[in-house]
Amino acid sequence: MRAADPDGHPPTDVATSVATGAGQDLERVVRQELTEAGFSVEPSLLTADGGLGVWHDPARGVVVTWGRSAEQLVRYSTIRDAVQLALRTVLVEAGHQVTEDFDGLELIVTS
Repeated sequence: MRAADPDGHPPTDVATSVATGAGQDLERVVRQELTEAGFSVEPSLLTADGGLGVWHDPARGVVVTWGRSAEQLVRYSTIRDAVQLALRTVLVEAGHQVTEDFDGLELIVTS
Protein backbone atom coordinates (compact mmCIF):
# COMPACT_ATOMS: atom_id res chain seq x y z
CA MET A 1 0.00 0.00 0.00
CA ARG A 2 1.29 3.46 -0.90
CA ALA A 3 1.88 6.12 1.73
CA ALA A 4 -0.26 9.24 2.03
CA ASP A 5 0.75 12.27 -0.04
CA PRO A 6 2.61 15.20 1.66
CA ASP A 7 -0.73 16.81 2.61
CA GLY A 8 -1.83 13.64 4.41
CA HIS A 9 -4.42 12.55 1.79
CA PRO A 10 -4.67 8.81 1.19
CA PRO A 11 -3.40 7.47 -2.13
CA THR A 12 -5.88 7.94 -4.97
CA ASP A 13 -6.70 4.25 -5.28
CA VAL A 14 -7.59 4.04 -1.58
CA ALA A 15 -9.69 7.23 -1.73
CA THR A 16 -11.48 5.94 -4.82
CA SER A 17 -12.13 2.60 -3.14
CA VAL A 18 -13.61 4.32 -0.07
CA ALA A 19 -15.81 6.57 -2.26
CA THR A 20 -16.98 3.62 -4.32
CA GLY A 21 -17.77 1.64 -1.16
CA ALA A 22 -19.79 4.56 0.22
CA GLY A 23 -21.63 4.89 -3.10
CA GLN A 24 -22.47 1.21 -3.13
CA ASP A 25 -23.72 1.47 0.47
CA LEU A 26 -25.93 4.41 -0.54
CA GLU A 27 -27.23 2.38 -3.49
CA ARG A 28 -28.20 -0.49 -1.16
CA VAL A 29 -30.01 1.93 1.18
CA VAL A 30 -31.87 3.61 -1.71
CA ARG A 31 -32.88 0.22 -3.15
CA GLN A 32 -34.18 -0.91 0.25
CA GLU A 33 -36.13 2.30 0.90
CA LEU A 34 -37.80 2.23 -2.51
CA THR A 35 -38.65 -1.46 -2.18
CA GLU A 36 -40.15 -0.89 1.27
CA ALA A 37 -42.21 1.97 -0.21
CA GLY A 38 -43.75 -0.52 -2.67
CA PHE A 39 -41.72 0.12 -5.82
CA SER A 40 -40.41 -2.73 -7.96
CA VAL A 41 -36.62 -2.27 -8.02
CA GLU A 42 -34.87 -4.27 -10.72
CA PRO A 43 -31.71 -6.23 -9.79
CA SER A 44 -29.73 -4.81 -12.73
CA LEU A 45 -29.33 -1.62 -14.75
CA LEU A 46 -31.90 -2.77 -17.29
CA THR A 47 -35.43 -2.05 -16.17
CA ALA A 48 -38.52 -4.00 -17.02
CA ASP A 49 -41.69 -2.08 -17.88
CA GLY A 50 -42.71 -0.21 -14.78
CA GLY A 51 -39.72 -1.23 -12.67
CA LEU A 52 -36.99 1.04 -11.34
CA GLY A 53 -33.37 1.00 -12.36
CA VAL A 54 -31.04 1.93 -9.51
CA TRP A 55 -27.25 2.06 -9.81
CA HIS A 56 -24.23 3.91 -8.48
CA ASP A 57 -22.50 6.27 -10.91
CA PRO A 58 -19.21 7.38 -9.29
CA ALA A 59 -19.35 10.73 -11.10
CA ARG A 60 -22.92 11.62 -10.07
CA GLY A 61 -24.25 9.50 -7.20
CA VAL A 62 -27.00 6.90 -7.10
CA VAL A 63 -29.16 7.09 -10.23
CA VAL A 64 -32.86 6.16 -10.12
CA THR A 65 -34.86 5.74 -13.34
CA TRP A 66 -38.35 4.52 -14.10
CA GLY A 67 -38.31 1.86 -16.82
CA ARG A 68 -40.67 3.07 -19.50
CA SER A 69 -40.01 3.48 -23.20
CA ALA A 70 -39.24 6.99 -24.47
CA GLU A 71 -42.52 7.02 -26.43
CA GLN A 72 -44.53 6.17 -23.32
CA LEU A 73 -42.64 8.74 -21.22
CA VAL A 74 -43.65 11.49 -23.62
CA ARG A 75 -47.16 10.18 -24.21
CA TYR A 76 -47.91 9.78 -20.51
CA SER A 77 -46.04 12.76 -19.11
CA THR A 78 -48.56 13.28 -16.29
CA ILE A 79 -48.02 9.72 -15.06
CA ARG A 80 -44.26 10.13 -15.39
CA ASP A 81 -44.44 13.31 -13.32
CA ALA A 82 -46.52 11.55 -10.66
CA VAL A 83 -44.06 8.64 -10.44
CA GLN A 84 -41.08 11.04 -10.24
CA LEU A 85 -42.84 13.03 -7.51
CA ALA A 86 -43.54 9.84 -5.55
CA LEU A 87 -39.93 8.68 -5.90
CA ARG A 88 -38.58 12.09 -4.87
CA THR A 89 -40.95 12.25 -1.88
CA VAL A 90 -39.91 8.82 -0.58
CA LEU A 91 -36.21 9.65 -0.93
CA VAL A 92 -36.37 13.16 0.53
CA GLU A 93 -38.48 12.00 3.47
CA ALA A 94 -35.83 9.34 4.11
CA GLY A 95 -33.31 12.19 4.44
CA HIS A 96 -31.60 12.03 1.05
CA GLN A 97 -30.52 14.90 -1.17
CA VAL A 98 -32.11 14.42 -4.59
CA THR A 99 -31.62 16.27 -7.88
CA GLU A 100 -32.94 15.65 -11.40
CA ASP A 101 -30.93 14.94 -14.53
CA PHE A 102 -31.89 14.52 -18.21
CA ASP A 103 -35.02 16.69 -17.91
CA GLY A 104 -36.27 14.75 -14.92
CA LEU A 105 -35.87 11.29 -16.44
CA GLU A 106 -33.27 10.42 -13.81
CA LEU A 107 -33.17 11.23 -10.11
CA ILE A 108 -29.69 11.53 -8.61
CA VAL A 109 -29.28 10.74 -4.92
CA THR A 110 -26.09 12.18 -3.42
CA SER A 111 -26.52 11.54 0.29
